Amino acid sequence: MFGCLGSREHNSAAPTAGVSSTERTPAPTTDAATETATSAETVTESADLPEGAIEAGGTDDDDEFTPSVFDEQSVADDRTDSTSLSSSVFEHSFKNGRRYHKFRHGRYPIPNDETEQNREDMLHAMMLEVTDGRLYFAPIGDNPQKIIDLGTGTGIWAIEMGDRFPSAEIEGLDLSPIQPVWVPPNVKFLVDDIEDTWLNGNNFDFVHLRNMVPVLKSPVNLLRNAYEHMRPGAWIELQDVDGQVHCDDGTMPPDWPLVRFTNHLVEAFAKFGTNSHAAVFGRQYLEQAGFVNIQHHTVKLPYGTWPRDKTMRLVGMYYRTACEEFFPAVGAIHFEMMGWSKIQMEVLFAECRNAMRDPNVHAYGMMHFWSGQKPQ
Repeated sequence: MFGCLGSREHNSAAPTAGVSSTERTPAPTTDAATETATSAETVTESADLPEGAIEAGGTDDDDEFTPSVFDEQSVADDRTDSTSLSSSVFEHSFKNGRRYHKFRHGRYPIPNDETEQNREDMLHAMMLEVTDGRLYFAPIGDNPQKIIDLGTGTGIWAIEMGDRFPSAEIEGLDLSPIQPVWVPPNVKFLVDDIEDTWLNGNNFDFVHLRNMVPVLKSPVNLLRNAYEHMRPGAWIELQDVDGQVHCDDGTMPPDWPLVRFTNHLVEAFAKFGTNSHAAVFGRQYLEQAGFVNIQHHTVKLPYGTWPRDKTMRLVGMYYRTACEEFFPAVGAIHFEMMGWSKIQMEVLFAECRNAMRDPNVHAYGMMHFWSGQKPQ
């Protein structure tokens, strides 16, 4: 899930700009959404913008990034070559022309077809751009031996971790059997519900979840299960978009289409018993599960190519495309469940697509990286 739920305008100063902001605070807060964040680029200081704001100045030029730099198919082709796994547990179901997992059918109501896989891998490429190639922020050291990726999706993060740490054992868990077969020898994938009773080994050095917390029915219970199967001193990291549309300079109208879309999505997620704003509560979840030394980093994800900085324009292109592909994916079940007609959905989604191509609105999403340590 890419996340863009609700709206938030920032008019006060934020921390100094850089790749991310960092905090170590042992006490929980009532609402972590009140924390300001830094940009993932170095920006020019301006008297008109708060520190950490992304400087505008880009245009909506689809030809700026060639297919070799930005192309949905090229992102998909970068995945490890694979063949389909064959087992009854790997069957799929179909609805409104989209494919979904059949194992624990309905548990994760987002498609798992090729379009969604391409979108996931595009988001991964975007995250590498915006974090300067980081796969994580937690201080796990140079020699972790057991790593698990919960909700691994296409498995791209686990595969890259396997390449980066060849002596480590990497596991990836997901409800959908969409991961490659040909992977590094130290990487394996399992089909399982990560919210079930923990059956995936012990003594993990690092537990990773990306874009998962907002779709968990009980984040704290999952984190407690992970805690029990981690070695003392091990780390866990949650990587999620905070579910709000942000703007630093007042250029976003209060009824901007993305704001309306995300407000509806809040209601839709609630019907599934999940919290689309869960990313802002990472500290509370981790502390309630027993973790200490909580660290927090953030990066900004522009909706479109309005930033002046070229890297951030590329990030915005990735993010906009991922959002555009997310609209029909989430509409097929979530909006239909709320009684929306196909025409109503198409009208709103078209408004959202047009809105993200307006360089005069400087809106962005916020990605949160929460990490915590199991006490020694």
